Amino acid sequence: MMDTGETYTKESVKSRGFKLLLKLSRSRKFWEKSGEDLIKAINKRRMLSDEPPKKLYKKIKIKKGEMNGNVYYELQPRQAHASDKSIFYVHGGAYVYRISRLHWNFLAKLVDELNCTIILPLYPLAPEHTYQETLTFIHDLYLEKINSMKNPENLIIMGDSAGGGLALVLAQLLKEKQLEQPEQIILISPWLDLSLTNPEIAAIEKNDPFLVRQGLMEAGKMYAGTTDTKHPKVSPLYGNFHGLAAITIFMGTHDILAADARRFVAAAKEQGVSVNYMEAPKMVHIYPIYNFPESRIALREIVERVKG
Repeated sequence: MMDTGETYTKESVKSRGFKLLLKLSRSRKFWEKSGEDLIKAINKRRMLSDEPPKKLYKKIKIKKGEMNGNVYYELQPRQAHASDKSIFYVHGGAYVYRISRLHWNFLAKLVDELNCTIILPLYPLAPEHTYQETLTFIHDLYLEKINSMKNPENLIIMGDSAGGGLALVLAQLLKEKQLEQPEQIILISPWLDLSLTNPEIAAIEKNDPFLVRQGLMEAGKMYAGTTDTKHPKVSPLYGNFHGLAAITIFMGTHDILAADARRFVAAAKEQGVSVNYMEAPKMVHIYPIYNFPESRIALREIVERVKG
């Protein structure tokens, strides 16, 4: 299914203003860096805390856990008993960034709207770690949590950007091991091909106020290590789609990752797999996580899909 965002016909003032702010602040400059300059920029940004904002502790229950030296969180509603719905959420950050305040606020909204439990792994990051360690932690934590649930059939895998790609790799790995699929898979602007060799990216890049192929390709190589960036364990576009749970993708047309999302939808169709693909005109990378009118439309759609 292809949905191009007919729920609104004109880009909101907030969205246009946000793009202007990104251009004025030269946000793309970060991903134009390479080599040591990129490493320095990554390390500088890592100085930001990955702890939940203090204000969220008043809104939701937050429990911190540890598994094999890696941290994860469980989020639940504070005022009521959690429903039987659970979300295993994999955050984005090009595999090199920690979770951001933006993610925390978005997840708190999901807890509030859905009265659900969210399991949030803070997975090992590149370049210190590669996909083998990251995927092992994600996989092991997922199995531990689903095996302890009263209603494992109601668990949803969700992720954004790099986390969206990793979430899909997790689902493919579960299928490979002949383990139960989640109830559904919801991906927000997923990074599906770390090689970024799709020629259609160039036409989108001029309109993307966030992402630049150059820096992202380097981050992808850091995460892949000595493995080819087109290997299915790092780029799920090249994996098998048969037998996966129902997949929904939210994407914006001003996001360079849209080029490979479209390829994914076409490849899935060739394999006889249907993907609910929702591409919103003029929206930026991970737009559902922001607070534009268009973001709120996407959030309502996510909430409705989780509710079933």
